[in-house]
Amino acid sequence: MFSTKGFILTKKFIITLILFSCLSYPVRAQDSSVLEEVKRTGLLRIAVREDAVPFGYRDNDENWTGICIDFLEILRNQVRRNLDQPIILIKLFKSTLFNRFELVNDKVVALECGPNTIRDNLSYNIDFSDPFFVTGTQFLIKAEDKNRIRLNSNLSDLTIGGLRDTSNVEFIAKKYPLATIREFQGVTGRQRGVQALQQGKIDAFVSDGILLIGEALLQNLSLGQDYVIFPEYPLECEQYGMIIPSKDSQWRELVNQAIATPEAQALYQKWIGPVLPAIEQTRNYCRQPENNQISKDSVDSKSINGGINLR
Repeated sequence: MFSTKGFILTKKFIITLILFSCLSYPVRAQDSSVLEEVKRTGLLRIAVREDAVPFGYRDNDENWTGICIDFLEILRNQVRRNLDQPIILIKLFKSTLFNRFELVNDKVVALECGPNTIRDNLSYNIDFSDPFFVTGTQFLIKAEDKNRIRLNSNLSDLTIGGLRDTSNVEFIAKKYPLATIREFQGVTGRQRGVQALQQGKIDAFVSDGILLIGEALLQNLSLGQDYVIFPEYPLECEQYGMIIPSKDSQWRELVNQAIATPEAQALYQKWIGPVLPAIEQTRNYCRQPENNQISKDSVDSKSINGGINLR
């Protein structure tokens, strides 16, 4: 079902970036809106992950690449048009699972692009853009184990790997409290978790389906043959949004406009074309109210997956 052909794992475009991925000190913005500061400085500060295929990651040649890296140029063009300012530089910061909210909360960056589940119970001064992707909690397992994993049981005989402090692990711990959970952390956590599955140290690795697909393909696993994403539809659905500062309506509107552009829509075909049919199935499943509260009223077809028409 899945193939690495067409799933782009190489750097495809270069933009003017000032890389600050290793800074250990905060760079606070002035008490002004994002667009006011960009107009004053000519600088747009963005954070992207390095461990989240296909959104932001290091490829086999250590190039920083992914959907979010490509999206930066689209966002920059949107800012140029809004401010009528032809020269806008991007200062790129590395975000992680653990600092992504703080980077925006502390005004180090104006936006963090990555697989961020939209939620409303965070104690940060942040907001989310409109949803740009729908996925959900699934397992990566060996195909030979598919028949022995009974989701209607307590999974007490399974060791499940997952990333520490993620909604996936939290969900599995609540739904299957008797399962053994082995947590991985750090930028290489997902990579090491999938390797542990290959080595037989865990029975399954839990994450968002799209991230499991991306990591499996990056590690050259034979998806659909030796390994499968299980179950077919997510146990819990999640919407991704970009992290932005709270109470900045102009910036939020501009980011949402960039997400809805045809150029942004085209990124999904470029990066995950071979798996778009599976993603459409997940989106349609998750839009049903009984399958985790993502309804047609709250999520329309143009706001998910960058507005791609998959039909």
